[in-house]
Amino acid sequence: MLNFPLPYRDELLYSVIARAGVRQGIQSPKQLLDEVFGSRMVIATIDLPSHLDQVANWLTESYTVERLIYENTLFPLYAPFVPEENRRRCLNWMKKSSYGSAHLALGVAASVVKTSKYVRYCPACMREQFNIHGEYYWIREWQVPGINFCTKHGQLINTQISRPQAARHRFIAASPALCPSFYQKKIDPLLLAVNEQVRILLGLPELSSPSFSQWTEYYHTLAYSLGYRRGSRQIDHEGIYGKINECWSRSFLQDNNLLIDDFDNSDTSWMRAIFRKHRKSFSFLQHIVVHQALLGEDWNIKEVLHRVQRIPVISYQRTTCETDSLIHTLSTDQTTWLSLLENLSPKQARMYDKALYARLYRADHKWLITVNSDKRFDRSSGNRSRVDWPARDQKYYIELMDAYKFVSENRFSPRRSKRFLLKQSDSPSTLEKNLNRLPLVRNFIENHAEDVSAYQIRRIENAYDSLLSEYTKPPRWRLMRKAGLSDERLTDMARLYLDRLLLEDYEIKRHS
Repeated sequence: MLNFPLPYRDELLYSVIARAGVRQGIQSPKQLLDEVFGSRMVIATIDLPSHLDQVANWLTESYTVERLIYENTLFPLYAPFVPEENRRRCLNWMKKSSYGSAHLALGVAASVVKTSKYVRYCPACMREQFNIHGEYYWIREWQVPGINFCTKHGQLINTQISRPQAARHRFIAASPALCPSFYQKKIDPLLLAVNEQVRILLGLPELSSPSFSQWTEYYHTLAYSLGYRRGSRQIDHEGIYGKINECWSRSFLQDNNLLIDDFDNSDTSWMRAIFRKHRKSFSFLQHIVVHQALLGEDWNIKEVLHRVQRIPVISYQRTTCETDSLIHTLSTDQTTWLSLLENLSPKQARMYDKALYARLYRADHKWLITVNSDKRFDRSSGNRSRVDWPARDQKYYIELMDAYKFVSENRFSPRRSKRFLLKQSDSPSTLEKNLNRLPLVRNFIENHAEDVSAYQIRRIENAYDSLLSEYTKPPRWRLMRKAGLSDERLTDMARLYLDRLLLEDYEIKRHS
């Protein structure tokens, strides 16, 4: 593709592709997809695009896929806060086909911090773009959740381009028609702290990501070092909650779904979760909100990431309990649990001491699962109580006989299908699953179960008897309506019975 534009600094890759369409004079969105990607199935994604190996083919060799991801997408905002395995996996997805997997793995789809509903821009910055470059483009900082201001000029303005876009395959270039100039409100100095930290994240080179255990240890150390401690091991969440509300305005927290109301009842709030054991990733904005509240202006997200990466990784290794040389490495709870397993099954031991099991589950989960799997009883080797199936067959047969006598007395009962007859017993599931062991029950069901034709004939008989009090010769359509049947649903046997019934009635009337 000739004359493919080079990305400007901090320009979204979405904007680069849109400008390529403008330069080529391509108006059809599908034609642009054919030219750039060679496929019409690519979705125009603003924050985390895919198929980037195709885009890199149109640029110079210095523009590798990794460079495009880190300099022209929002990937750097999420990469440091997910495990390294997820980060690498997302890089591969963005190179080829993602199908939304990158948004899921990076936590964007399920995050409490939602993206803006519209593409945003700064009018003054766009005027500067035209004066310098002679064209307009989308800057990635404008589309970051939690950023509402341009650090130079003021509040960002919404365009009419929705997110996600109504036209999923269309790359829309920035232009004055889409971005009419409006009055920009003054900058909120506190919110510029978000811009500053976001710019640092967007400018980071490709680095490995810390693990969840490192983040857990870091936040525990952070709270303890600042005095937010209750007792020897607990964190003062209430004190941290007060600092966050003191630092950030209620409107900012509410706009970004980070507001924590009714603190005493918010045991599952994101603020508590981030200071507990990390089992999922948190948004960059949640990290910024916490650090800005606790550390004030004297902090840097880059330094925080370096501190987290220096924390030793806690690895859980399988402990061979049978090896005498490793017995001394077991904790008191582990030793107690092993003594219980000498006489009890894992389930019985769990019921015997629930608190012990809960402590081991939280602290030594992998060890606990390994030990329990080794000590679990083999159910197949145990003695199973034998069931007297002939006696049970006789019992169920008598039950069904008595129930059928009552059902058969009701002419207007529902269809007496196999399932209906089984439900007349107190144990329908047992009967249905073990009919091969219950010959009396099976023969009774086969002989008395009513098929669709028999059920329709019974309904015709009931309708005919009911209409005799009104008509000497019930019309066919009246008979069908009374029986709740139609010609389309009528079976061949029921249709034959109905024709014979009306014919016999006609012959009787004619001779009389």
